[in-house]
Amino acid sequence: MNDAISNQRLALVHPALAAKVNLAANALAMQGTYFRVAQGLRTYAQQDALYAQGRTAAGHIVTDARGGYSDHNFGCAVDCVPFLSGTGGDLNWNVNTDQFQAMVQALKAQGLLYGGDWIHVHGDLDHFYIGPATPIDADRQVFAKGGLPAVWARYPQD
Repeated sequence: MNDAISNQRLALVHPALAAKVNLAANALAMQGTYFRVAQGLRTYAQQDALYAQGRTAAGHIVTDARGGYSDHNFGCAVDCVPFLSGTGGDLNWNVNTDQFQAMVQALKAQGLLYGGDWIHVHGDLDHFYIGPATPIDADRQVFAKGGLPAVWARYPQD
């Protein structure tokens, strides 16, 4: 990946997730499209703060997941957004552009699951993940005992 910020964020997520994101980034770079990992690992407290937005804190609702109920809390999800042009600068948040859709297809081609495909809740259009769409009790239990590596062992990826 050509982006230092993305690389810092990928260093904190499931190694297989990071590898798949990098493969997609390399494939897109050959077409002249580049993207940033806008979010990766989040603590429970960071997740709870996002959940509070639009509910008990200022801002608009950005997530339906409390701390412990997002794949971000376990390093099993990333949010990705393409750059408007080149390898830096402004991000293209318009999901209806060819550029954004090319990024979605490149990440899905690596076997990542896509929040934009969710039917039961509003789509999370920049969200890509491995494992279940919503962490289960066993994820929270093994995390409490063994941290991220224990959760990652539950979701080995090729």
